Amino acid sequence: MAVRLIVHDQQPLTLLGVRAILEAERDIEVIRETRDTHQLVALSREHGPDVVLVGLPLPDTDLLDLVRRILRDGTGYAPGVVMMTTPTHEDSLLDALRAGVRGVASKESPPSELVRTIRAVAAGGAVLTSTMTRHLLDWASRVPVASTVRTSVVDALSRRERTVLELVSSGMSDEEVAAELHVSTATVRSHIHHITSKLGMSGRAQAVAFAYRQGLVVEAPTGA
Repeated sequence: MAVRLIVHDQQPLTLLGVRAILEAERDIEVIRETRDTHQLVALSREHGPDVVLVGLPLPDTDLLDLVRRILRDGTGYAPGVVMMTTPTHEDSLLDALRAGVRGVASKESPPSELVRTIRAVAAGGAVLTSTMTRHLLDWASRVPVASTVRTSVVDALSRRERTVLELVSSGMSDEEVAAELHVSTATVRSHIHHITSKLGMSGRAQAVAFAYRQGLVVEAPTGA
C-alpha cells in the first residue's frame, strides 16, 4: 500500500519540485498539496494521510502550535509529521520535536534523502539530519532532567520496555523493532506509550534524549 502524503510549502516552485520527486516513487502518493497552514490542518483531518510534509520557514506561524493542531485533532488520529527545512532554520525545531515531529529533511539534501525520510516516518521510525541530531544531543546534555526523571527511573521500566527504548533510540522504526522482538507493531507502540508515561515525558524525542543521557545507547541514530 502506498504512503499517502500531504505536502505543504509556501514556495510554489518547491511544491512543484517535491511533487516531481515523489511522483517518481511507486510507493508514495501525494494526495493533496497546499501553501496555507490553516488549510494544511483541515486537509490532514479530512484525508487522514500517513505523513504530513511541512516546509519551513513559516513566517508569522507558531510552529509548535501548528504541530499540535496536526497531531491532536480530537479523533485519536496522528499522522507522521516531517519538517522540510534548511540548516539556518533547524535551531527552531527542538520544541517541534518535543511536540511530536518524527522527521526532519534538509532542502539541501539529495532527493533520495527526502524519500528515505518519508518512508521511515510512515513505517513508524524517526529520522533527523546530522545537524538536528547534534542539536538534540546538545540539548540533552544541557537541560536538567525533570525531578520525576532520574537515573533510578530506568529501574521502573520493565526489561522489555528498556529493550524497546534502546532499539528505538538506536534509530529503528516501530516495524523494525517489532520484527526484532517478534511482536506486533501495535505492541511496540503500546510499549513506547508506557515508557514515555513512566518517564514523565511528552514524546519519543524526549525519551530518546533521556536514553542518551543515561548511557542506554552510545551511537548516533541511523540516518543522522
